[in-house]
Amino acid sequence: MKALTIWQPYAQAIALGLKKFETRSWSTKYRGKIAIHASVKPLSKERKLLAEKYDIKNFSFGEIIVIADLTDCILMTEKFIKSQPQSELDLGNWCIGNYAWKLENIQILTPPQKASGKQGLWNWSY
Repeated sequence: MKALTIWQPYAQAIALGLKKFETRSWSTKYRGKIAIHASVKPLSKERKLLAEKYDIKNFSFGEIIVIADLTDCILMTEKFIKSQPQSELDLGNWCIGNYAWKLENIQILTPPQKASGKQGLWNWSY
C-alpha cells in the first residue's frame, strides 16, 4: 500500500475529519488506498497553537494512524482555494500552483502501526 508521512497535528486532523485534503507542492497520478503516517517530528510552537485552535489532541508519532482513499489530485486555483472552509486553509499549504490530494473513506487504524516514515509516496507493508 502507498503511504505518506505527514507532520502532526495535520495527520491527526485527517483522522478527526477536520482535513479532507492533504496539500503538496507536487502532484501524483496515484489513486487508491493510502496509509497516513504521523511523522516523529515534534510539534513546533506554531503547530501547537494550531492544534489548540482545533482541539486536536492524542497525537501519535512514528505510526500509521489512518487508511484512506486518495481519489483526486487537484491543481489549486484562486477559485478552488476560496471555496475551502477556514479549517482546510489553516491546516494546509494553500497556494496557487500547489496540489490538493483529496482523501475519502478515512478509517482510523486501531491500533496504530509503528513504521519508519519516508519522503514522498512510499510503500508500506502490514
